[in-house]
Amino acid sequence: MIKIGITGQSGFIGTHLYNYLSLKKDEIIIIPFKDEYFQNKTQLNSFVKQCDTIVHLAALNRHNDQKLIYGTNIGLVKKLIESCEDTESKPHIIFSSSIQEGRDNLYGKSKQIGRESFEEWAKINNASFTGLIIPNVFGPFGKPYYNSVIATFCHQLTHGEEPRVDVDIDMKLLYVMDLVEIIYNKIKEETQQEEIDTVSLPAQFEKNVSEILSILRIFKELYFEKGIFPDLSDAFNLTLFNTFVCYIDH
Repeated sequence: MIKIGITGQSGFIGTHLYNYLSLKKDEIIIIPFKDEYFQNKTQLNSFVKQCDTIVHLAALNRHNDQKLIYGTNIGLVKKLIESCEDTESKPHIIFSSSIQEGRDNLYGKSKQIGRESFEEWAKINNASFTGLIIPNVFGPFGKPYYNSVIATFCHQLTHGEEPRVDVDIDMKLLYVMDLVEIIYNKIKEETQQEEIDTVSLPAQFEKNVSEILSILRIFKELYFEKGIFPDLSDAFNLTLFNTFVCYIDH
């Protein structure tokens, strides 16, 4: 049995991961985590000591103050590393970074520095670390105006609001349930050998923003307004539809 802890357990990816791992009761024990543990050293240390693997998802993704995003994300990494050192624990840490690492913004920089800090800790302590550089994640129950533009569009179209495309960029996308399976496989791959690995996860889909909105408008017209199922033979349309329907207030 592997004891797994998930920081950011109550967030978008964390909730999906927690639910998925909860189905693996014959191989995984989930160590509960609450966000307030980061503000209480005793509780954080107790959490860390129990874990064989920690999936570090906790982060501030969006805020008007970019410096607050940077400081928060770096601070969470530092607290987790300090807790490992204080308790002399060497859990396999899996860190969710972002393709924004290479971009000129403080969120991306916070992710890159966080990943590099974990790598340094792992080297010094002969511990295992896996850094996942992740594309834009979408799926059911993402928080509108926070997790993704897809979540925002879905919410707007099902709540009488009019979406707009501010910047029609090409988006590299990964469906949340497929990301959860990748993380699960990384947990299972853990060996007794100390290993430091960074993996850039490939995008499943590449769509521009206006194309995504166009498909969602079809879903609104057919399913939301007329109760007709759209054509879901395309893999992207299927995952996008699964995302869309969760925002309908039944």
